[in-house]
Amino acid sequence: AAADALAATLVIRVEGVRPDQGVIYAGVCATGFDERDCPYKIRGAAAAGRVELRVRDVEPGDYAIAVFQDLNGNGRIDRPFFVPTEPYGFSNGAGRRGPPRFDAAKVSVREPTTTVVIPLR
Repeated sequence: AAADALAATLVIRVEGVRPDQGVIYAGVCATGFDERDCPYKIRGAAAAGRVELRVRDVEPGDYAIAVFQDLNGNGRIDRPFFVPTEPYGFSNGAGRRGPPRFDAAKVSVREPTTTVVIPLR
């Protein structure tokens, strides 16, 4: 019961989604953008315009969020020559001109619900 008292719902609103192409993946990361640093992961079907992903039972705290649209269904973001070829985005719009700094992408997740909007580029 005590754990339930410290749980939040994180709503990730992904904007600029290409219509009906692939899957939207999101990682909610605690210390860095490496997959092992992201204790919460979620995915959902792509739909034109906007997709909302709800991550339940998130421990309140500071996290950075990375999102991408997997257009070809291979389960990962394609980056030939280190440049993503599939739509992606980060919380706070971090990483617009290169790899994001984790601290620049941090958002606070609080009870009962926190909503973060992330546009794809």
